[in-house]
Amino acid sequence: MPKHQEDGITRLLGIEGYQVGEVREEGSGFTVEVERQGREVSCPGCGCGHLYRHGQAQARKVLHSWARGRRVYLLLSRRRWRCRGCGHSFTEGAPLVRPYSRLSRPAEDEALWELQGQSFSQVRRRLGVSYGTLRRLLEREVNDEALSLVAGEGAIFLGIDEHSFRHQDMVFTVTEVKQRRVLAILKDDRIASLKGFLLQLPGGRVKEVCIDMKGGLWKALQGLFPQARVVVDPFHVIADANQRFDEARRLEQEVRRRRVNIPKRVFLVGREKLKEEQRQKVDSLLARYPNLGGFYWAKEKLRELYQQVDRATAARCLDNIILNLKAGDDGELIRWGNTLKGWRQPILNHFHNRTTNGFTEGCHTKIKMLKRLSYGLRNVEVYAKKMLLGFLPAPRSFHTN
Repeated sequence: MPKHQEDGITRLLGIEGYQVGEVREEGSGFTVEVERQGREVSCPGCGCGHLYRHGQAQARKVLHSWARGRRVYLLLSRRRWRCRGCGHSFTEGAPLVRPYSRLSRPAEDEALWELQGQSFSQVRRRLGVSYGTLRRLLEREVNDEALSLVAGEGAIFLGIDEHSFRHQDMVFTVTEVKQRRVLAILKDDRIASLKGFLLQLPGGRVKEVCIDMKGGLWKALQGLFPQARVVVDPFHVIADANQRFDEARRLEQEVRRRRVNIPKRVFLVGREKLKEEQRQKVDSLLARYPNLGGFYWAKEKLRELYQQVDRATAARCLDNIILNLKAGDDGELIRWGNTLKGWRQPILNHFHNRTTNGFTEGCHTKIKMLKRLSYGLRNVEVYAKKMLLGFLPAPRSFHTN
């Protein structure tokens, strides 16, 4: 083969340092004979460099790439050596291929890249790589507890939230909300599992942790990171307020003997976003159903809370909400006031750095899309790694040994 043609093939296939031999068409693909040349070899037993050739190992055929829908195989020839010092015989290594693998490293990278946005079945049909091979690649290459992403000296701002793996089976998502990185997708939503992961983090660098309103999670974080501020995500505070108002609305419909239908949507939209006729409609409904007035007032005041410019003003606003709720004559309003009082400090901690779990919620939106593209997954370990694969940057950032 002419030298310029051989150099072109090595650059095209990314196999610089290998000598290209015959290129032939076999079935629906191509086979390229290659042999590694010009590499210093030492004995793996004693480290001695005084060797002599001791034959040729059996050629190894591995899938390397795809060209216009056709597979490109490498027929890799490797030399055998014998050490003059200790007499040990061995076959030289091939950095292009892992031991016992039927795919070269570039082929593994391409298969994983395809798997990021497709299901196992789609990648299997497209590339001709079996499900078992893809799963082994995923389990070996993707580190589902990517602690290297928080390596360094800076402060860590964690975001922790749950999402559904399948139906009612929930799993934890852990992110670094300031660096906008996904750190882990755990196998379940147990506090013990979360603790096991968080204990691997440099605790002294964790400055804030953003969570939803779960008392068990808050208590666990206080024990793990006593110096860190726990922040309640504003989204969950407002969502809790909307849920409480909607529950009161449905209860109002049920207790009235005559059939009534109190609209829902117009109440859940922030008052500042309503048009004048919509505001008049809300005021008319509140006058007709006065039991909803306290819930609506508290919901809107909580929305105003997050528009305050500093923590001191927000504290006065929150204390006013709590005071009015606890002074109400509805038991549910009093319980709501007690809940806000118990979470007062984490709610106000938001105003230190305006930390939210918005990035984590955005990750959950992407995870929902990836689940649909994957047509669902049954094994939670495979699920966690495949979802995490979707957040790794291209073309290669897998954690390998």
